[in-house]
Amino acid sequence: MKPFLAAAMIVWAIPAAAQSKPGALHTRHVFVSVLDRSGQPVLDLKPSDFEITEQGVKAQVQRVGPATNPMRIAILVDTSDGASQAINHMRAGLVEFLNALPPQHEVMLVSTGRQTRIRVPPTTDRKKLTDAAKGLFSDGGATPLMDTLLEIDDRFMRKAEDRWPVFVIITGDGPESSAGANETKFNEWLRALPARGVSAHAIALKYKGGGMPEIVASHVAQTANGSYDYMNTSNALPAKMKAIAEQLARDFERVQTKYEIVFQTDAPDTTPVSIGVARDGVTLAMTNGRLR
Repeated sequence: MKPFLAAAMIVWAIPAAAQSKPGALHTRHVFVSVLDRSGQPVLDLKPSDFEITEQGVKAQVQRVGPATNPMRIAILVDTSDGASQAINHMRAGLVEFLNALPPQHEVMLVSTGRQTRIRVPPTTDRKKLTDAAKGLFSDGGATPLMDTLLEIDDRFMRKAEDRWPVFVIITGDGPESSAGANETKFNEWLRALPARGVSAHAIALKYKGGGMPEIVASHVAQTANGSYDYMNTSNALPAKMKAIAEQLARDFERVQTKYEIVFQTDAPDTTPVSIGVARDGVTLAMTNGRLR
């Protein structure tokens, strides 16, 4: 048996409401960087080179491999009254985003005017997405942004374990029409984003100033360690959407130098995890998510 020469530990900080119940078997993901003495990524390790334990108990490892899963990107576009002035620049911004994004990543297009509408389900078909983006129109009313985030995550992100979940939000600062009963659920969901490895970027169009959708968008992006930007006019939206796509492409290249370790556990998600690597002269580092 190989000696495990390099080791590291991570403690997952997840709020109590978002933790998995003790005793319930569930899947956990850990992302690990392994560097040689010169600081270069070590990319030739095999599953048998890793050992993972929780409080001294060896975990049941399901999969170890490079973190090369493509992204599944949900673009949430505000088509309510609060963003109606920007609809033309939104269309152009979506086209710029799609043109700049590498082709292997899935994209879905969702509008949030009056209600949640899935314009295009997850696909790599750029023509279908571009045609839908060019055909967007204002739906009026308010935006159910919080409810939309919860719905899209539950239906399209949580069960897609072979995809990297990403949210890109374009919103105005008009009224928020999400169900008040979901506010606690949304806050729990929000706090759990880093541990789940979810990424998010947001742009807010501040026509009135201080609207709830703007606050929701900024909290999501900042909690997920993504970019948040705001503007008083939408002229620069195409350039900013292109920049987000280029950032996502760079993030994907950076993450591919990491290993993703997937294992089964019945312990709470706050249980400390220790990982050993059977390779001399390497440095091991774990992150609570893909990028951080």
